[in-house]
Amino acid sequence: MKFTTVRLEGSIFTADILEKIAQEELKGQVPGDFGLKKGTKVKDEIAAAWADAQDLWRIFKRHQDRVNSDKSGVTETRKFWMIPFLGFLGYDAQFSSKAEIVNNQTYAISHRDEGLKGFPIHIMGFNDSLDRKREEGGPRMSPHGLVQEYLNLTEHLYAIVTNGIYLRVLRDSSRLVKLSFIEFDLRTMMEDEHYADFALMFRLLHASRMPQTPDEGPVSLIEAYHQDSLDSGARIREGLSDAVETAIKTLADGFLIHPANTLLREEIEQEKLTPNEFYQYMLRLIYRLLFLMVIEERHLIYPEGVDRRNQDIYYNYYSVTQLRKRCETLRHLQDTNSDLWVGLLHTFRLFEDEKKGKFLDIKPLAGDLFDPNAIGVFKQCRLENKVLLEALKRLSLFENKNTGQLMRINYGSLNVEEFGSVYEGLLEYAPAFGTEKTRRAFQFVRGTERSTSGSHYTPDELVQPLIKHSLDHVIEEKLKQEKKEEALKSITVCDVACGSGHILLNAARRIGTELARVRTGEEQPSPTPLRKGIRDTIRNCIYGVDKNPLAVELCKVALWLEAHNPGEPLNFLDHHIKCGDSIVGLAHMEELEKGIADEAFKTLPGDTKEVAQEFARLNKKQKKEKLALLNFDQAVKLPMHDIAEIFKQFNSLPENAPEEVENKRKEYIHLTSEAQFVRVKSLADIQVAQFFIPKTEENMQKLITDAGYRKYFSGYELVESEQAIAALAEAQKRRFFHWFLEFPDVFAKGGFDCILGNPPYLGGKKISGMYGDNYLNYLKHNFQFVLGQSDYVVYFLRRIYNILCFNGFLSLITTNTISQGDTRQSGLDFILESKGNINFVSKSIKWPGIASLMVSLLSIKKGEFSGLRILNGEKVPFISSYFDVDTLVTPYKLNRNIDKSFKGSDIFGEGFMLEYTEVQELIDKNKKNEDILFPFITGNDLTQKFDQIPSRWVINFFDWSLEKAKEYEECFKIVLDKVKPVRDKTKRKSNRENWWHYAEKRPKLYRKIKKLKRVLAISQITKFPSFSFLPNGLVYSTGMIIFPYESYSFFANLQSSIHYEWARKYSSTLETRLRYAPSDCFETFPFPQNLSEEMENELERIGEEYHEFRRQIMLILELGLTKTYNLFHSKDLTSEQIKKESKKDQDTCETALQDILKLRQLHKQMDEAVLKAYGWTDINLAHDFYEVDYLPENDRVRFTISPEARKQILKRLLELNHHIHEQEVKAGLFKNKDKGSKKPEENTGDETEFKLVPENQSQENIEFTQKRLEFKEKE
Repeated sequence: MKFTTVRLEGSIFTADILEKIAQEELKGQVPGDFGLKKGTKVKDEIAAAWADAQDLWRIFKRHQDRVNSDKSGVTETRKFWMIPFLGFLGYDAQFSSKAEIVNNQTYAISHRDEGLKGFPIHIMGFNDSLDRKREEGGPRMSPHGLVQEYLNLTEHLYAIVTNGIYLRVLRDSSRLVKLSFIEFDLRTMMEDEHYADFALMFRLLHASRMPQTPDEGPVSLIEAYHQDSLDSGARIREGLSDAVETAIKTLADGFLIHPANTLLREEIEQEKLTPNEFYQYMLRLIYRLLFLMVIEERHLIYPEGVDRRNQDIYYNYYSVTQLRKRCETLRHLQDTNSDLWVGLLHTFRLFEDEKKGKFLDIKPLAGDLFDPNAIGVFKQCRLENKVLLEALKRLSLFENKNTGQLMRINYGSLNVEEFGSVYEGLLEYAPAFGTEKTRRAFQFVRGTERSTSGSHYTPDELVQPLIKHSLDHVIEEKLKQEKKEEALKSITVCDVACGSGHILLNAARRIGTELARVRTGEEQPSPTPLRKGIRDTIRNCIYGVDKNPLAVELCKVALWLEAHNPGEPLNFLDHHIKCGDSIVGLAHMEELEKGIADEAFKTLPGDTKEVAQEFARLNKKQKKEKLALLNFDQAVKLPMHDIAEIFKQFNSLPENAPEEVENKRKEYIHLTSEAQFVRVKSLADIQVAQFFIPKTEENMQKLITDAGYRKYFSGYELVESEQAIAALAEAQKRRFFHWFLEFPDVFAKGGFDCILGNPPYLGGKKISGMYGDNYLNYLKHNFQFVLGQSDYVVYFLRRIYNILCFNGFLSLITTNTISQGDTRQSGLDFILESKGNINFVSKSIKWPGIASLMVSLLSIKKGEFSGLRILNGEKVPFISSYFDVDTLVTPYKLNRNIDKSFKGSDIFGEGFMLEYTEVQELIDKNKKNEDILFPFITGNDLTQKFDQIPSRWVINFFDWSLEKAKEYEECFKIVLDKVKPVRDKTKRKSNRENWWHYAEKRPKLYRKIKKLKRVLAISQITKFPSFSFLPNGLVYSTGMIIFPYESYSFFANLQSSIHYEWARKYSSTLETRLRYAPSDCFETFPFPQNLSEEMENELERIGEEYHEFRRQIMLILELGLTKTYNLFHSKDLTSEQIKKESKKDQDTCETALQDILKLRQLHKQMDEAVLKAYGWTDINLAHDFYEVDYLPENDRVRFTISPEARKQILKRLLELNHHIHEQEVKAGLFKNKDKGSKKPEENTGDETEFKLVPENQSQENIEFTQKRLEFKEKE
């Protein structure tokens, strides 16, 4: 930032906005805006004020010299300097003799501007610190803290606090994430004659900028500048991510091509330096630059009192800031010398070595980041000036895409977690060395793990509620203890997938703020004690784990930046921020007693079947015999007690000087290398590794069965054996993480007090594809009772709950599926049955910036919770695993609904699919091909096409033999050429061997519908659950659910709001759409019972009328189901809206408007008929447009039944479900009453050859096929 005397803290303003104000580019900079007379120039007014201010400063300086150092100098400061100075800026500062009382606390704000309705101005003496309260007498808080707290509690939005040396403008921080202010160094401004800075201050802080009344804060000019800064900061962050990526490539290639860097190129050619190591050094270089840019702009290089001459030497000749200034001038951008890089290395050494930095009063930073070997081989390299400056230019200047204007980035004003959002994107890349024009080049290869697993930078508006409903409860309990400071420092907070550390930073700030409050007695501590509180919090309370080692390093950098105090070294964090897979490894030491699991030897792809089976047999036999273990207390418990005590003592080691940090690092290495620690870790590694070592003949010597493990456990054999070494290798490769060993002091107390996080998202079916079959096999074993389709997040949820201490809290951001289907049963249900209590939920929140991602916020206490439970902003007595208030929550599968719904065929092979022209050609070649060519209808055809006619055809060899399939020569060749190569690569044996068959043929479906003319269908993934009749004789895709029913009464039940609400509650979602899961919402659905013929006829009539009337609307408007229901649910529907959607003429759209209004009435009548069938006519459905809380905020208005009706209907349906299940149990249809009971044995019938074409193919289907052919011809 070019304004030398200006300091920005937090996100109050950005440097580019300040420059725009100075250049008069923003509103509010004409004479009338300052209240000046017509014809007066603002520049002339500023010049006059500057001249007067300089005269005033000289007078004030003389008065300063006469005041003893033990006096505050408040009278002199006010009388001879600040009151007249503020007058130059348009203020009328009047002394306030009476302190204001707010919430029983006094706030002695020294002055007010009554022209601005009491605008607060607090003026202290030049010997007073703004950040510390007076040691004797004076206010109860520091000046800054007093004014900040006053702002937070009153209607005022801004205030001024000054001691005559520094002037700060504060903003109400209760509306911001962290402390925010702008500070002007008046002494430097006046003595060094920084006129431009004074002009900026005049234009920014003139009284005309401020709220003219407290109520006018939001419309004031200064607030407009603040909002502009927030918008500007967001734009800069968006561009900075690309800038960082480009800077890394620029630097990397600069090192690789420099003629002097022969050693670097040789190490790469000889593979002594891998791409990953090169990239790690490069990231550390970037992190160093980032760190120095931040602390330079925040003025955190030097503590107070350091010789100003040394500071000037550093900033003018050694700082990264001076390099950034050079990169903005064109004359340096062609410089091929390397002196600037050499100079930067000298700058680095100032912070690496105490001897080097001593001559400039710089204390070394130490730590991993400023270790002398942190940037590896780059220390010995050369880099052209133009390359370094080009990279720095990328990091320093941002081009506004809207205006093309270059904007200087002020790193000092960006929040630390915002750096995380920029740099976290780099963690998705895999580095590589390539070749460009015969030379080595550094390349980024897009990785998959972090992005595919759904890891995202977490916006702050989602983090704050997590802290409020978990960590705040922990803090509240700790503050009840007598020794409050020690109690706060004893809190343990963890993020098990910490990424760049954003959530941990917020937790550290929250505890650190409370710690500073306890220490200072001030409700709003000033920056210095606040930074100290945060530093102590990070040192004592904050823990994080991530699978990506680069993320771990980034997290440390973020914590170091947040905790840095001038003159202090970087905290030692290796024992708190660690690399590992949070869900692969042991949680508690007692798990060591379990031995080797039989499941570890399950035959998986890549295993030798005979080897796996033999080890499985042997292990099972040994588990039954169970060789006696050495006493567990002696083998594990006592050593772990000793380890925990040692770690407790280790944690108390000081970190005030670089040598102390280095001593702590060495001591940590020593502790984790001691025999007791290594032995216990080896036992844990051996137990887990058996799941991951391939069961092959060459690995037989590396595998250990239960008996061998128990010998190790009892100390009979040395852990340096081949098996133990293999287990250690697997542990390092897979990053096993044994929680009780990694954080022994935490687990000696039972676990963490609070775990916060945003665990990765991944659908259950994708886990093995992403991480391997052995990985999923381990998870299934380690986290028992996890159902098959459960999402990845379940394993994190279960692990998190397991490592919480009793009465601890977890608070997570997760997808809506956490409360749905298998994921709910395996996660939340399990936890609630294990003494967990949900105390906070906010569901269906749109992820900022990602339209398709909907999330829920969730907090759970491990133990009884007696406080207020909050569900979607409302106080409730109870929150269920479905995220509602029902205590009777889980429905049973009903025997009568089994085998009444089917998924369509999973063809698994694009090569089966054909365009109609191809079908015609095949039939022309050989009419026999008609036997195996069928229209193929998908969920998209059903919901998006107005005629619901299939868009593709498929080849279908049913379950025929290969010989029979070969009889259809032309079609067989297509499948051979296009399907077999894909199938050859698949893991599933049957798909490889029977490659000409569909992966899932669904023979039962096609037998069930064999005699039907039509079937009822729904797209499994759908915005609006819409059922439609389709003709028989098609191949239905796996994305569809098919019901073997022809009756309109059945349709009426399923299409009704009654079934819709049931499906919404008990099915899961994909993004914002419903995933209709028959096992959850159809097989459990209690249909109306014992209907009379009259009632059946009524349902049949209304069902047919509704279905056919809807079909006519779709055909007339040529709109699919989704677009039709978009109009159906549009509250203020107009013919113009219909015209825009359908592109039809005005008359058609006028008629369609009335038709859609009628469709709503038909839907109402259908709902009422279904309700009557249940006998629940006492419920008032009250159809209207309502906001439904289970849909996203930006799309939650629906024409539907009232919330109260929904509540009553769901309650009665659940009661009916339980009643029917009771009857079925009594009738012997179920063996027990367990929820989610298995289906009764299916009568599979003859599985041999089946056909799609129904018996006596109906005229309707023949006409459909003909219509399809005609339609395609038109296309």
